Amino acid sequence: MTAAEKQLIVVVEGTAAMGPYWKTILLEYLEKIIRNFCGQELTTQKPSTQNFELSLVMFSAHGNYSGCLVQRSGWTRDADNFLQWLSFLPFAGGGFNDAATAEGLSEALMVRYLETD
Repeated sequence: MTAAEKQLIVVVEGTAAMGPYWKTILLEYLEKIIRNFCGQELTTQKPSTQNFELSLVMFSAHGNYSGCLVQRSGWTRDADNFLQWLSFLPFAGGGFNDAATAEGLSEALMVRYLETD
């Protein structure tokens, strides 16, 4: 598979503090941004050439609040599948000042340089 011209890494805080707002953020903002980035309308049409890749980094909180501080997905060229991943994210523990924001952003930078499928 050839390298994509465009890559988008979505970084999400996975603490319980984000949970109540996630559905609105996803439906009102992220879905529109992702579909536009991928060259799709808000329908499930597939673009003629999938010359993009999407990846997810989710960070939680320091301490015993979460099982994993930072998690990441691989790259995908399927926008619908990626949006499904985003719609089923688990939000738990921590929040506010104990969130591992720096670690999440650092992981996103690392993902940028990983091999693509």
